[in-house]
Amino acid sequence: MRKVFAILLYVVAGFFIYVACLLAFVSEPSPITKWGIVAGFTMPAALSLGGGLALTRFKNWRRDSAVVFLSASGFTAFLVFTILCLLMTDDFRRMMQPDTLRFFNAYISGGSFVVVTGALGLALLKTAKKRAEPANPPYSEPVARSPQG
Repeated sequence: MRKVFAILLYVVAGFFIYVACLLAFVSEPSPITKWGIVAGFTMPAALSLGGGLALTRFKNWRRDSAVVFLSASGFTAFLVFTILCLLMTDDFRRMMQPDTLRFFNAYISGGSFVVVTGALGLALLKTAKKRAEPANPPYSEPVARSPQG
């Protein structure tokens, strides 16, 4: 049951990291306000990730954290790519008001944040391969005794 709650907390952490990555693309508020909001969304992500890791007693914490970071950054990159592809079509631009996505154009800061998040996940995953602990110890066959022993 602990593992189920840990996975739920990982999903919550991934959602908040995804939202923080997505908010890095927003250009409307001042940079201090924007990064304050991004930091505000990383706090619940850190708390839920830490809670999930604590429930699994920090076994394979690098791998689990890497999966959360890579999933969130990958989903954000996919979503931004989808939005950019939609903006290239004439039909989609005709359906939208001209200023609908005006606030969503800080591609350098958003892209950098997504790349850093993905790189952090990739680095954690590479170090996790060297130090992974088995979830359950491998099963070993009992040694058969000889009838004379």
